[in-house]
Amino acid sequence: MTCTGCAGPDGETNVGERVIAIRMRIGGEEILFRRCSKCEVNHWEDGSGVITLDDVLELARTSR
Repeated sequence: MTCTGCAGPDGETNVGERVIAIRMRIGGEEILFRRCSKCEVNHWEDGSGVITLDDVLELARTSR
């Protein structure tokens, strides 16, 4: 994986080694969390694409 926040213009590939991806289920939804350890950018994704942290928190809140 390559971070879209800090990947160099020359397509430097070693930055991708800094991206951590964690799959989880929240409120019955499969969610993927990605974080770059270099620039600290965070992304949450569901089956339809990128979602906001507020969306993730709402899923967690409504699943209780």
